Amino acid sequence: MTVPKPRNANFRLLACLVDEDDTDDSDYRFLFDRQHVKYVTTAPGTFRGAEYDRTFEPILLSNLLPPFPIGDWNKGHVAKDPKIGDVTFVKTETVCLAGVENLWHPVKLNEFDFTRQDRVRQRVSISTHPELNDGEPVLVKLAVWPWEIASIEVETTAYQWINDSGIGPKFFGHVTEGKDGRVVGFVVERVQGARPAGPGDAEGCKKALGRLHELGVKHGDINKHNFLVRDGHDVVLADFETAKHNCSLEELQDEMSALMSSLEDTSFRGGVEPLISEV
Repeated sequence: MTVPKPRNANFRLLACLVDEDDTDDSDYRFLFDRQHVKYVTTAPGTFRGAEYDRTFEPILLSNLLPPFPIGDWNKGHVAKDPKIGDVTFVKTETVCLAGVENLWHPVKLNEFDFTRQDRVRQRVSISTHPELNDGEPVLVKLAVWPWEIASIEVETTAYQWINDSGIGPKFFGHVTEGKDGRVVGFVVERVQGARPAGPGDAEGCKKALGRLHELGVKHGDINKHNFLVRDGHDVVLADFETAKHNCSLEELQDEMSALMSSLEDTSFRGGVEPLISEV
């Protein structure tokens, strides 16, 4: 007797962004056949009665979603058929999704060749790669959703501005969505044994921020979690999503003037304690 193959067995849920009130679309990112990414939106009410199961991969793929249509589409929309009430793919299409354009580094690495060791954020993970950093953990940052490409573009370019300066973690290369896919992220050195800065680290933080300012770059988010202190006093800057180049002297001075109050902030703004790896 032949055992039927589970529905959507070749798919894996990579990420989801569901509307808790179920009044707007929810978004899902799936990996098909270990190499193709498909983005799926579900209409409000699609999984009514099963709201708690719509983020649970086994039930979502096997019971809630209909069979995925064949083909090389990358964007689909799921809703209930208004006539019969069944959940169905009402639309699939092949869309040219934006990717990072500033590919200044020669190395490109497939997102799915990394092995995740720990998750820092939905977009940030501590991972290993068989051909990178002697197999030691690194930090991978991705645009999980297409609308996040803009911030990854900014940060990728910021790493070009500070390359080989020691101001931030070492940049190892760009990350592609699949073997030959668009560039959706980057991989950098994991700053091991580091901690967020505090008021007692003010001198080291001023020096690190000053070195950035000497390049004409404003960091843009100087909360204490973006100053990583290692080896007792060495400070490394992180998280360059809002960095700006060719800033005026006044802008740079204003940022430096705000540094001390940021270091004295006792809230967890900008990080989940303890945060030692966000870039």
